[in-house]
Amino acid sequence: MTENDLASLFNNSALFKALGFNIIEINDDAIVMEINDDNPCHQGGFGVLTSLGINGAVISAALESAIGLCGFNALGREPAGVVELSVKILRVIRKKPCRVEARVDNKNNNVAFISATLISARGGICATGTGIVLKSKTTEATQ
Repeated sequence: MTENDLASLFNNSALFKALGFNIIEINDDAIVMEINDDNPCHQGGFGVLTSLGINGAVISAALESAIGLCGFNALGREPAGVVELSVKILRVIRKKPCRVEARVDNKNNNVAFISATLISARGGICATGTGIVLKSKTTEATQ
């Protein structure tokens, strides 16, 4: 499966469609996603307070998705998952599109340490995240 096929697979997933995420670039050690959707779930205050920025849950989901996919790709596209996640929201994100850039900091055969940054439409860093992605010990064929 090529990087374009992988991006299309996730871009067409129910989660990415529901949250308005879109992979725009993917390679062996990095991924770039965009959040560019007028989804009411993006509004701060769970959609009740429309003048606020993007909801923190959406920010966390975007960072976790980018970290998980970056690790999955770096670990040979075998079953893997985020086992540790740290998110720091630094400022309000009011305008879209914004993007998430994730990259591999370190990895071995079974674990990848990934960091991610959410960048506003104006180019400022608004949130950061780090995560550990662990390759699963079992696969569908052995279950």
